[in-house]
Amino acid sequence: MSCPCTSAARLFLNTAHRGLSCSRIQLFSLSRQGSRGTHLPPRVRVRSFSEAAVCYAAKDGTTKESGSDGGKKSVSEGKRLSGSGGSGKGGSQLRCPKCGDPCTHVETFVSSTRFVKCEKCHHFFVVLSETDSKKGLNKEPESAAEAVKLAFSQKPPPPPKKIYAYLDKFVVGQSYAKKVLAVAVYNHYKRIYNNIPAGSRQQVEVEKQPSLTPRELLQIAGISPHGNALGASMQQQASQQAPQEKRGGEVLDSTHTDIKLEKSNIILLGPTGSGKTLLAQTLARCLDVPFAICDCTTLTQAGYVGEDIESVIAKLLQDSNYSVEKAQQGIVFLDEVDKIGSVPGIHQLRDVGGEGVQQGLLKLLEGTIVNVPEKNSRKLRGETVQVDTTNILFVASGAFNGLDRIISRRKNEKYLGFGTPANMGKGRRAAAAADLANSSGETDTVAEIEEKDRLLKVVEARDLIEFGMIPEFVGRLPVVVPLHSLDEETLVRILTEPRNAVVPQYQALFSMDKCELNVTPDALKAIARMALERKTGARGLRSIMEKLLLEPMFEVPHSDIMAVELTKDIVLGKSLPSYIRAPAKESAEEEYDSGIEEENWPRQADAANN
Repeated sequence: MSCPCTSAARLFLNTAHRGLSCSRIQLFSLSRQGSRGTHLPPRVRVRSFSEAAVCYAAKDGTTKESGSDGGKKSVSEGKRLSGSGGSGKGGSQLRCPKCGDPCTHVETFVSSTRFVKCEKCHHFFVVLSETDSKKGLNKEPESAAEAVKLAFSQKPPPPPKKIYAYLDKFVVGQSYAKKVLAVAVYNHYKRIYNNIPAGSRQQVEVEKQPSLTPRELLQIAGISPHGNALGASMQQQASQQAPQEKRGGEVLDSTHTDIKLEKSNIILLGPTGSGKTLLAQTLARCLDVPFAICDCTTLTQAGYVGEDIESVIAKLLQDSNYSVEKAQQGIVFLDEVDKIGSVPGIHQLRDVGGEGVQQGLLKLLEGTIVNVPEKNSRKLRGETVQVDTTNILFVASGAFNGLDRIISRRKNEKYLGFGTPANMGKGRRAAAAADLANSSGETDTVAEIEEKDRLLKVVEARDLIEFGMIPEFVGRLPVVVPLHSLDEETLVRILTEPRNAVVPQYQALFSMDKCELNVTPDALKAIARMALERKTGARGLRSIMEKLLLEPMFEVPHSDIMAVELTKDIVLGKSLPSYIRAPAKESAEEEYDSGIEEENWPRQADAANN
């Protein structure tokens, strides 16, 4: 003999598959006439599941029913249906489907799937809100599994070789730094997946299954399959299924321990113009996780004028479109981190822009809960959002001028030039002053660069501490990556090879005026040699090109110049730029109409871009 609960659940399951589109859902029994009640003690009056109706209610508490007669409806063939209650005229009342009596205090029940009892006839019925029907009966609140879906419902994370190949298209050289960043990003994806609780993964797997058994459907609806109408709620069922964290004595007795992956923060060291910020900007475009680039020069200690340390996480939250789950999986790039080094000699005063910022960043780097102001709210007036920084990867970078002098003094080596003075002070200002004093000597630029690169490769944590970083801050950045200086060959490649190279940019500018720009290989080498002597890295290339092409850019527009050629003598200043002009035309054709030129100019710009 089939149980009435099983028959009702099968009917409920078929109705749920078709969707809750009807105005009234009522459950009935297909069992025999004798099986009307459940076998329980005789003193307790229990209504069987077949007599419990399901009413579909709107947000305002009114029932959406097709009829408003408020009476009972009987159907032949042995099927007994519960009555269809009329919709309340007051707009906020529910009427009992059986007796038509208005039910009070129902507004609190509409927000979730609950049973409501009529006080007059003791009839139980279920109230479903519109939000529950739209989400479906097999979905729970998505906050727990949202982090899993964001990262892993899409395609798998890119391998390190693919990230390295992408960085190669935009950044020339720095192969070691590219490998470190590619491996760090890939391990960041894996650490996010490993550190997610097991219950969230199981929930996502359950949501992917389209079909449910009648017993599971009854548990989701809040009905016990054993006939108890007022069964456990959805929250209790979810808490019973989720694995509870072991505490106290259970941890001591358990033999199996889950491995939790910790993060390895990175610090990039290298001279100015070597590509530290460009690496971060290029990396931000190819990642699926939020990426925020923050400047440490504007940060101050809490309570002083300037940006607080929480603004670092606020930028990450803004990049993730104010989704806290997404922001907790992001990557933060701290640029110019050497500018917050402590300066000795002011021990009696607060170093609010230096050592105070490092102390504030300590817990942020290791992992803590930060209160970040909400969107469109001020810090002291608006509400705050709590962001956990445990899984956020931090990448710091800085030029650290004079760090090679500190390393040279540690290794007791005499540096090229006049040598390191014996009474060299401590701190970043003393290191920068020593670097400036020694670099002013007449030494070979190439040999000096090679010596700096050789010393930076053996940098240790104690060198950074002597520079002005506090030991706790350096200890939280375990991966130290030195970037090499740019030599002449690398600068020539930077001029032509990357996707956004300097020479193609100027060629596009000239092509808008229907003119070609040709640069000979000897001229490229001469430009690279001049930039090398300026000691500003790749940034010196643009200033040299601007100075060389000032006169051609002044002469070319609205003229008959077809091509401009740059040679080595022009770069060295021995001759003027050479122009190739169009063949001479008649005097009537030489007069240019500015209106026609202005109309054709946007088309020429589009052609140059293509």
